[in-house]
Amino acid sequence: MIKVFFIAKIKDLNDEYKKNSEQLRNMAETLPGFVDLKSEEIDDVEITVSSWRTKEDVDNWARHPVHMEAKRRSKEWYHWVKGIHVEAVDE
Repeated sequence: MIKVFFIAKIKDLNDEYKKNSEQLRNMAETLPGFVDLKSEEIDDVEITVSSWRTKEDVDNWARHPVHMEAKRRSKEWYHWVKGIHVEAVDE
């Protein structure tokens, strides 16, 4: 399983952002290999962790047009963003 950590410093999470975020989540849930997505805001930092079955599933998610558009617009909503991919091993 692959965990994708998205960490960002919030600038402006307006109504348009919230609509886009919901659309992004709904779309992700329909993709092959999607396992889970959890998101939390702590003060002015957003942390979202999505779980995927394989690296290929993550790559397909990253290249999806809806996700590409959200990444293109990220500077509207965040001061900075960081994405980290971690392979999780079940024991």
